[in-house]
Amino acid sequence: MKKITVRCGRGRYSILIGKYLLDRMGSLLRLQGFSGKVMIVTQGPVAKFHLGAAQKSLRKGKYRFCVHEIMNGEEGKSGREFFRLSHALVENDFERRDLILALGGGVVGDLAGFAAASYLRGIRFVNAGTTLLAQVDSSIGGKTGINLPQGKNLVGAFYPPSLVVSDISVLATLSDREYHSSLGEVVKYGMIRDKALFSLLAKEPERVMRRDPVILEKMVMASSRIKADVVSRDEYETKGERMILNFGHTFGHAFEQALDYRKLMHGEAVAAGMVAASEMAVTLRLFSPTERDRLVSLLGNFHLPTSLSGFGLSLPRVMNAMMRDKKKKAGKLRFVLPVKIGKVVVQENIPKDILKKTIQKIIRG
Repeated sequence: MKKITVRCGRGRYSILIGKYLLDRMGSLLRLQGFSGKVMIVTQGPVAKFHLGAAQKSLRKGKYRFCVHEIMNGEEGKSGREFFRLSHALVENDFERRDLILALGGGVVGDLAGFAAASYLRGIRFVNAGTTLLAQVDSSIGGKTGINLPQGKNLVGAFYPPSLVVSDISVLATLSDREYHSSLGEVVKYGMIRDKALFSLLAKEPERVMRRDPVILEKMVMASSRIKADVVSRDEYETKGERMILNFGHTFGHAFEQALDYRKLMHGEAVAAGMVAASEMAVTLRLFSPTERDRLVSLLGNFHLPTSLSGFGLSLPRVMNAMMRDKKKKAGKLRFVLPVKIGKVVVQENIPKDILKKTIQKIIRG
C-alpha cells in the first residue's frame, strides 16, 4: 500500500493506493482513529460487486453501520437524492463523530461529500472510489455537489474527505466502456503536467487496455500525485492553478449537457473536449498539429471519441450549454489550452468565430 498526503484548509488527509483495500477498510479506519457509526452510500451495480467486502471488513473492525443506496447514474446526484440521504442520516441518529463512507464512482462521492458537508454543518466522510475516474480525479480535492436541470454541479461545496481509499483491485469489475471512459481523465493528467505519464500510456496501450495491475498502480499514483499537488496549493480554485484540471472540461461539460447527460460518459465527453481544446490551440498557434495528432491517436487507442459526428449535436445547443459554465469569469469563458504535452495555459477572450469553428469541427467530424 502506498500513501499520498494532501494538504487542505482543515489540515491534511491521506490517499491510500493498493490492492484489496476494501477487505481492510475496518482496520484502515481504525488506524486513522475513526470511531462511531458508518453510513455506507453506494449504488446498485457497485453494491453487487463490492458492498459485501466493505461490510465484512467493517464488522471485523467492530463498526456499526448502515447502507444507503442512491439511484443509478447521474440521477443519483439530484436534489431529491441529497435530501433522501439527509433524512436517512437523521433517521439513523448520525452525530458529528460519525462518518459517511462513499463507496462508488464520482456520482456517489459527489453526493455523499455534499451531504457530509451539509449535515449538522459538517461530518467526516471517506471516499472509496470504485472507478478509475474516481480514483484519479473526483475522490481527491474536496469538490462535492449535485446537479440541477440547468447544469452539472451547480450546487455544492468545497469539503475535503478525511481519507481517500483507492483499491485498484476493484477496477477489474468495471465494464469496458466505463474503464475506457475513465482513461480520458488519466490522459488529461499526462497532457497538463506529466509528459512521462503520457509517454507511458502511448508506449503501453495493450497493458493499459488489459488492466495490468502494475500499470494501473502507476496511472493512479501519477494522476493522484498531480491532483494532490494542485489542490494543495489552490484548494478553493481562487489562485488560478486548479483551473488547469479543467482541461477538456469546458467543452466536455457542454457536450454532456447538450446531450442531456444520456449519450456520453464523463470521460468520453472530456476526451472529445480535449480534442476540441487542442484544435483551438492549434488554430491559435499555441500547439503543434503533430502533438495534437499524438493526443488524438492515444485517445483512439483507448476507444475514446475524438469526434462527435453522428450524435445529432447543433452549434446553438452546444453554445447555449457552454455559456452556463460555472467557471466563467465576468461572464467570459476561460479555456485551458495545451502548449505542449505536459503543459497547458488558461486563455480568455477567445474570438467567437474561433470558438464556433472549433465546435463545428468536433460535432461534424
